[in-house]
Amino acid sequence: MSEEINPHEIVNFLKPRLNARFRTWLNICARCGLCADTCHYYRAHGNDPKMIPAYKVRFLRELLRKKGRVDRDYLQKVYDTIYHECNMCRRCTLFCPFGIDIALMISLLRAMLFHLGIAPEGLVKAIDNYKKFGNQMAVTDEDWVDTVEWVEEEMAEEVVGLKVPIDKKGAKILYTVNAREPMFYPQDMMEVAKIFHVAGEDYTYSSKPGWDDTNLAMFCGDVSTSKLIVENTFKRAEELGVQQVAVTE
Repeated sequence: MSEEINPHEIVNFLKPRLNARFRTWLNICARCGLCADTCHYYRAHGNDPKMIPAYKVRFLRELLRKKGRVDRDYLQKVYDTIYHECNMCRRCTLFCPFGIDIALMISLLRAMLFHLGIAPEGLVKAIDNYKKFGNQMAVTDEDWVDTVEWVEEEMAEEVVGLKVPIDKKGAKILYTVNAREPMFYPQDMMEVAKIFHVAGEDYTYSSKPGWDDTNLAMFCGDVSTSKLIVENTFKRAEELGVQQVAVTE
């Protein structure tokens, strides 16, 4: 027998978030199908009507109608649709005559599942890393600084006078990277160092959390962690007194 889910937990999560905008979208959708051909999942699956964007958000209506009385099997169907049949690209919204934001409704469903402890394992791990280390790859502050210093040492042999600044006060740009670069692709940081050097650009890295410009938490609808990630970068920018933040991701 499928595991039962606490219906009150679902309703209590959705109701405060289903504001007038969401409810209007749910009520005014005319099922016209103009969003169908905009969806690459629909086109790639032989125009399967189950892949029409307007159909994918039926779960919101059903959850409200059922007052959250669903089981684990039902939530698995929700999970399969919102993670494997939509990547929230918003092309459907551009063609909707009412401007219904399907992606935002999909995001709400992802947030609901995350609240219930249902999310892709990789994303959950990345979110834990953001909270503990400030970046998705669990790179410690010491390893991050060591990598930046190593990049400078390596490139100084190739480009005379090249420097890779860390925590430079008053620099024009705070440069941020995808955390996969120091972990797996430091050569990307080397190429950037050469470009900045030749261009004479005034930039700096931060030694503290805020240098990772990815935000995988938003893909789960985890608003609190998404906010934390952005706040880390803004905090570093204010501490260093930079003019701009360069987001490469």
